[in-house]
Amino acid sequence: MVSKRWLVQVCRHRSCDRGGSAAVLAAFQQHQSPTILVAESDCMGQCSAGPTVKIMPGNTWYCRVTPEDVLRIVEQHLVGGELVRDRLHPRFHPVDLDTSAP
Repeated sequence: MVSKRWLVQVCRHRSCDRGGSAAVLAAFQQHQSPTILVAESDCMGQCSAGPTVKIMPGNTWYCRVTPEDVLRIVEQHLVGGELVRDRLHPRFHPVDLDTSAP
């Protein structure tokens, strides 16, 4: 069985940087592995909701992510297949949407 591979993009543009995205990126980088690629991104256009993290596949957007959220996102979403509902970006994941991970 082949493990799913993930791309975790962390916005490092001005607004997200002011919100602490450098620390969020560093926290995700501690979990980088053959199945988890972590990359910094330029502006994702969600400046008022930063730091913003996008995870592919699945086009999952998390907002207002803190370094303390990272382990939960890794364990719950990337390993366990369950989205971290309280960090989902409501613009991309309306409340009535089925929130099971793809």
